[in-house]
Amino acid sequence: MKSKLVAVLAIVLLATLDSTTVSAQDHERRWETGNIVQVTNVHIKDGMFNAYINDLNNVWRKFLEEQKKDGSVIDYGMYSNPNSRKGEPDLILTVTYANWAAFDRGAEYFEDIGSKVLGSPEDMRTANIDRGELREIGSITVLQEITFKD
Repeated sequence: MKSKLVAVLAIVLLATLDSTTVSAQDHERRWETGNIVQVTNVHIKDGMFNAYINDLNNVWRKFLEEQKKDGSVIDYGMYSNPNSRKGEPDLILTVTYANWAAFDRGAEYFEDIGSKVLGSPEDMRTANIDRGELREIGSITVLQEITFKD
């Protein structure tokens, strides 16, 4: 009887140790944070698709190219949604940033880029107002990439 009790206790002890090891492995961090991706859903007003894409080419692209020079922006992209249903965006814009620091550049940094791309602060305000005639922003989502550690 005593040997059966010892055997049962040994089995329970081994099972407990084994489950503790598995539990600890399940909580190990085997991933890393990566780049930051901003996704903007754009609803383009009827008949304004070409005008809006041209505006992006003249302003948005140039603004991001300036940020690529210092490494703040890694990449950017435009994706059309040619079969959008009611409420879905016509265009999705993405910007990939190196890290969260790209968002902490300060007003002067962005004003300097704006003046290179558009000119005076008044020109920047006018461009923003004009852009409102072309589209409405549906949403902006900021995501952080997660990659597996090898």
